[in-house]
Amino acid sequence: MANIEFWDERYDTDEFVYGTAPNAFLANAVMDYFPSPPATILDLGAGEGRTAVFLATRGYDVVAVDASAVGLRKANQLASKHGVQIATEEKDITEWQDEERFDGIVCSFLHFAPADRPRLYRMMQRAVRPGGIVAAEWFRPEQRTEGYTSGGPPHVELMIDKAELRANFPEEGLLLLEDASPMLEEGDHHSGPGATVRLVWRKG
Repeated sequence: MANIEFWDERYDTDEFVYGTAPNAFLANAVMDYFPSPPATILDLGAGEGRTAVFLATRGYDVVAVDASAVGLRKANQLASKHGVQIATEEKDITEWQDEERFDGIVCSFLHFAPADRPRLYRMMQRAVRPGGIVAAEWFRPEQRTEGYTSGGPPHVELMIDKAELRANFPEEGLLLLEDASPMLEEGDHHSGPGATVRLVWRKG
């Protein structure tokens, strides 16, 4: 099954499979590090839109990008329920690119094969304007090697660690790079203790 088919099938339910609340780390990171509204934020790999819609309710202009048309349709439904609007763009994220379009980027649990990740990191850096912020959270290898059952990809090579992020994001822009052990409460698929890595980076 192709990746997009997997996500279309997962999202094709009346329920919001990862809940409707935003990723907790990203919600806090935006408040702590991002410019105040009005500013334009990209939610990369937005899925069903839970973080994108939260940001829109806080006054941000939000662009939600995902490869799943089913997920983006639900994101628009969630936005309507909350009385806000978001822009949605259906794109293959491995081929996505933008140039200094955004004041910030948020990204949660967007996992790709090792060969695809360096380009993704470069494009995240290129897509923010000077002074723009990238905030992201991924599962780290311990999510698999230590037997956590709170979600994430099945294979350890799809996980991300601090060394990889340090090698791909210029050191002078790092505002936060840390391992975390959150208690995830993001629907049935992200539930329970987890092992994650968190990044906040500012473009010079």
